[in-house]
Parts: sequence; structure tokens; C-alpha cells
Amino acid sequence: MTFVAGSGTARAGSFAARSWWTPRWLQRQREDRELARWTTELSWQWADAVDNAQLARHSVTAGRIPLTVAPQLHSVDLGPPVTLLVEMLPGQVVDDFRGKAQRIAGAMGVSKVHIEPYDAGWIRVALLEDDPSHTDVPLPA
Repeated sequence: MTFVAGSGTARAGSFAARSWWTPRWLQRQREDRELARWTTELSWQWADAVDNAQLARHSVTAGRIPLTVAPQLHSVDLGPPVTLLVEMLPGQVVDDFRGKAQRIAGAMGVSKVHIEPYDAGWIRVALLEDDPSHTDVPLPA
């Protein structure tokens, strides 16, 4: 919705004022777009993280085109904490990911990750932030 000045005359350089009210459907559409963009960026960040942690496989096609196959991110739970549902590559086990947890956490931009089995060939990765409000503070004597 756009409001236009009621003077009745249009001058060069005049503009319509934007409304303070945005319809709910438009708000939801913008939120959905923002969430989709964020999820896409998170999936690229995941692919880079497992590649840097040497959990991805590299090969070359018959046409000499390099190919990288990484464990696939299937869903994101906004949490808190943000939780990723990942399908491991054939031959990988949960301990492979647990052994590289620090490298994955660093690449994902969090202080630590919690990796647990979800199903056969699947893992759940929780991105954890250290909360300074939960640190032990010594009492004054």
C-alpha cells in the first residue's frame, strides 16, 4: 500500500511516502525468503567445513572435471541450538566426525559442536555457543 500526498499536483522529484503497515502475507514471504537464504548459506558453510575437515571425497570425472562429494545436509532446525541433520557418505562412521569436531566447529563459526548418531548413515550435529552467563564465578571471600 502506498500513500500519495493529497495536494493534487505532481512535481518533479516528489515521491510517495511508504506505509508503516506491511501486510502479514508480505512479512511471512520476506521471512521465508530470509530463512531460505540463511539455510542456503549454512549448507555452503557445511560443505566447506567438512571439506576442510577432510571428510569430503575428491575425484575427477572422465572429462577431467574435478568433483567433490560431501556429506549432505538435509535439514536445519533453528533451535536453539541450531541442529543439522546430515547424511554421511558410505563408509563413514560417527567417530570420523567426532574426531574432527573442533575443525568443523571452527569452520561453522561456533565454539563447539555436538555430534550424535541419528539413524543408520545419518548424524545430528548441534552447533553450540559458549554462554558466558553459565560460567562459574568465584564468590568474594
